[in-house]
Amino acid sequence: MFNLNFQIVDFLNDFSNASSRALRPEIKIFDDSNSIADVLPQLTTTALAELYGSMQLTIGTDEYGNLNKSDVMMFMKNIGGVKKK
Repeated sequence: MFNLNFQIVDFLNDFSNASSRALRPEIKIFDDSNSIADVLPQLTTTALAELYGSMQLTIGTDEYGNLNKSDVMMFMKNIGGVKKK
């Protein structure tokens, strides 16, 4: 059974470790791009922030409010200024 309060408390108790794990990919991208050119890390970091900012994760629920693990979708906004044709 899904217990939201337990999961929130569990997340907050592990926030330091979760935050550290979340930063690892960004640090890896920064270091890899820095090895190619000095200005590249600023560009890739900005692009990565734009990418993360454009994403929205949705998780459906059943009639009782429980999360439906088979109804997970990811959407991306068009933030590039290009209009649809």
